[in-house]
Amino acid sequence: MKTILTLLISALSVFSQAQNLPVLFNDNFNSTNEGWSVYDNENASCKISSGYYYLKNKTGKYIYRFYNNKYLAPDKDFEISAKLKQISGEENYGYGLIWHTESWRNGYAFVISSTGYFRIYSYEKEVFNKIKGWTDSEYINSKGKNNELKVVKKGNKFTFHINNNQVFETYNLNAHGFSQGFILSSKMMIVVDEISIKQESTSLNIVNGIKPGLKRVNLGTNINTKYSEIAPIISADGKTLFFGRTYLDLAAYPDSTNYDIYYSTKLSNNKWTKAQKMPWPINNEGDNLVISVSPDGNTLLLEGLYTKNGRYISDEGISISHKTKSGWEIPTQVIIEDYYNLDIYETYCPSPDGNVLVMSVERKNTKGEKDMYVSFRKANGTYTKPKNMGDVINTFTGEGTPFIAPDGKTMYMYSEGRPGFGSADIYVTKRLDETWLNWSKPKNLGEPVNSSDWDTYYTVSAKGDFAYLISTANSIGGGDVFSIQLAEEAKPEPVVLISGKVLNAKTNKPIGANIDYEDLSTGEKLGIARSNPTTGEYTIVLPYGKNYGARAYAAKFVSVNENFDFSQISEYQEINKNLYLSPIEIGQLVKMNNVFFVQGEAVLTKASFPELDRLVELMEKNPLMEIRLEGHTESGGKRNQNLLKQLSEDRVKAVKHYLVEHSIKSDRISGIGYGGSKPIVTGELDQTENRRVEFVITKN
Repeated sequence: MKTILTLLISALSVFSQAQNLPVLFNDNFNSTNEGWSVYDNENASCKISSGYYYLKNKTGKYIYRFYNNKYLAPDKDFEISAKLKQISGEENYGYGLIWHTESWRNGYAFVISSTGYFRIYSYEKEVFNKIKGWTDSEYINSKGKNNELKVVKKGNKFTFHINNNQVFETYNLNAHGFSQGFILSSKMMIVVDEISIKQESTSLNIVNGIKPGLKRVNLGTNINTKYSEIAPIISADGKTLFFGRTYLDLAAYPDSTNYDIYYSTKLSNNKWTKAQKMPWPINNEGDNLVISVSPDGNTLLLEGLYTKNGRYISDEGISISHKTKSGWEIPTQVIIEDYYNLDIYETYCPSPDGNVLVMSVERKNTKGEKDMYVSFRKANGTYTKPKNMGDVINTFTGEGTPFIAPDGKTMYMYSEGRPGFGSADIYVTKRLDETWLNWSKPKNLGEPVNSSDWDTYYTVSAKGDFAYLISTANSIGGGDVFSIQLAEEAKPEPVVLISGKVLNAKTNKPIGANIDYEDLSTGEKLGIARSNPTTGEYTIVLPYGKNYGARAYAAKFVSVNENFDFSQISEYQEINKNLYLSPIEIGQLVKMNNVFFVQGEAVLTKASFPELDRLVELMEKNPLMEIRLEGHTESGGKRNQNLLKQLSEDRVKAVKHYLVEHSIKSDRISGIGYGGSKPIVTGELDQTENRRVEFVITKN
């Protein structure tokens, strides 16, 4: 008897704990709208009036769901209940509660009919799955009378109650979405008196350093319209904004597609010019959106696939286009190994160097609605099979609109599966290693970046001071483009923006060329840029903390390599530096800026090998070419000039030895050491520029 009594007390204790959860959300519809849908169209209507929420399915052709984006943690106990009644329409169809719902595709429903039946089911990817089929119940009140429906989660157990009577129990119902609300199965009208959600609150993980009084700024009518803008992408220098726009009024805009790409440029007074539509073939009859713009502005990654004639093939997949002297090339497909997407939407973002591609898609191993996946660029330009980025990034519902900042480490994204302010909030996370699978716990960007509305897309310039995002809150039309200052903890790590022109070293005329940049400590090639084919202008962005080499290259020219040492830089900088190409012709002098020696010795450092290897490659491609190596040291100073001359000669010999060891015949290479007799700078304390090895083309 004592054992039975103990078990009874224990059971009552568990029941009491389940019933004493704190109120997370309660709405009796007596005050302002707490995020519920309010509209009236030919198919359905919903309104709040005099303390009730009126919901009407007018046609009976579709099932209608009316939900609120109040976050309900999937791993915690909860109780959701509502008082509601049917006041008109068909009586033998269901109405009731929905929870852990993602739009129309996924979720759970507990419904009753005014004829005295209830059922419980899930819908996963628009497929209905029976949990409890239609069952009669004496506890259901008839049409015109209130019914209280309640769902209680305790551990992995779910119980279902009608007017305080338990009618069913089951286990292990995994959450599908973040929304809770109501459902009408057929042509009917119901009235909701009250809804209550109980659960231990989940604290928001918000970034630090949000400035008091910070506000989002609508970019105004030069960019935003009464229609909908989407997917902003800001250029690295912060001066050009690309975005998508849709016109819903097709009668007024008969040539419009769902989304067309527009761009606007920032003026010196920080105002934006009137947005202009991108030309064909960037825009065609399909959906068109920019995924990314290269720092130089000469390469676009685009959503969708194009034919060889520039026509529309599909929304899925990505394409690339380069700027030429005559305009933009017809975009060509970027191949992703074993690519597929089970969702109707997808978003992508490459790393700044283009070697990594992050995407939001739904695949067979997806954890929620859409997950973040990563692919890596192979030597042939294709990308590897997408790999799921794991549980730190992905949740039980959807993540999307990734944007990787210019530092290559900071990623912004929306998530629907974390506690937040609305239906989709923007979060920031930091990459922890080179696998692209280990990330810091995402942090919510807080208010006012996030609101109770739909807040997605987030793009940041190289400077990292301002961000641009899409929101429907306080918009001119649908989604609008807003700008906002970044909180300190949300800022990416500092980078250096290098810009200039690629020029012919002999004529000083601009050249359209490719630009490689590499980590000199490892020789790893980090990325490729392009100069403008008409102006020669280029831009690259490099994270601080490393020593880099960069070179432009084009047919019939010898590259002049440049060295950028940012190992001691810890804040954003902008540097202007022209890159030169020397024509392959007799008498042409070529600087070798990335050939380095041990201090005071004729011993090559590892950082020299990439440049010397390229000289080997150049001479192999031009088998008649002969060169004269010329060595130089600092000028003047306390050191004996004879010793300096000998050092310059020894360094020339070291370079020649490297070339010969790598298959270049000795008789194609002569050399001379000038010591400090031919300085580039004089009278300077820092004579780094004077210490150099150059070569002159003597035969070709």
